[in-house]
Amino acid sequence: MTKQKLIDLHTHSTASDGIYKPSELIKMASSAGIAAIGLTDHDSVAGLSEANTAAGEYGVELVPGVEISILEGKRETHLLGYYPQDLDRLHLELEDIRNERYSRMKMIVAKLIKLGFRIKLDEVLLEAGQSAPGRLHLARLLVKKKYVHTLDEAFKYYLNPDRSAYVPRRLMTLKRAMQLLSSVGAIIVIAHPGTMDKEFIDRLLHLGLQGIEVFHPDHSADQKKRYLHLAQQNNLLVTGGSDFHGDREKKTGYPSHLAIAGSYLSDLKKAAGI
Repeated sequence: MTKQKLIDLHTHSTASDGIYKPSELIKMASSAGIAAIGLTDHDSVAGLSEANTAAGEYGVELVPGVEISILEGKRETHLLGYYPQDLDRLHLELEDIRNERYSRMKMIVAKLIKLGFRIKLDEVLLEAGQSAPGRLHLARLLVKKKYVHTLDEAFKYYLNPDRSAYVPRRLMTLKRAMQLLSSVGAIIVIAHPGTMDKEFIDRLLHLGLQGIEVFHPDHSADQKKRYLHLAQQNNLLVTGGSDFHGDREKKTGYPSHLAIAGSYLSDLKKAAGI
């Protein structure tokens, strides 16, 4: 069904740092003419149940997934895991990462207070709702309190690495994250590789990488060509999507989405044995 239709394999909901509930996200995707949507919340699979129910209601195929943040040396990288089979185990294994977000946010807020910001940790937690707090939640709060004009300014001046309020994360290693995704039966895809060098990609391949996110809003035309060629050379699955969070100024939105051909989903499902 999806071969001749458009799909989006990378989105986020309120289960992590998106601003729409999983059911709202599915409804928006349906209205935008998306045949299948991948819900890939950061370090969380908590939104998949609600999304699955909504997918049945709105006639959209749900591609269950997760996006895990990892640290390799000084590089923070993200892995996408599609069609995980043991969601309970995955949820428990990611709990430490979610808990780490709370302690990290406490330190970031403390730094901002020292800089003269009138901000409270409780305000960030309220912004995050039931999900673990992240920098994007804080950036939204800084915009609302008029400390910055845009989300990009929040990151550029305060929240990016080497900025005054940045606090590094304690994350899984690349090897550990890939072992975890493999152990729960997920298809492992590197998210938005951007300018990753060949040495790092080779390491990923050695550890069992199965796919690469070729199509992403941050990728230039040359990068898309490069990673599509890399996928073809190494028999890797090709994925892509909008990385939609819901913010008007961040990434792409619906209906002006980044969608890809449904044939890519056919290959992904075949690899997952579906």
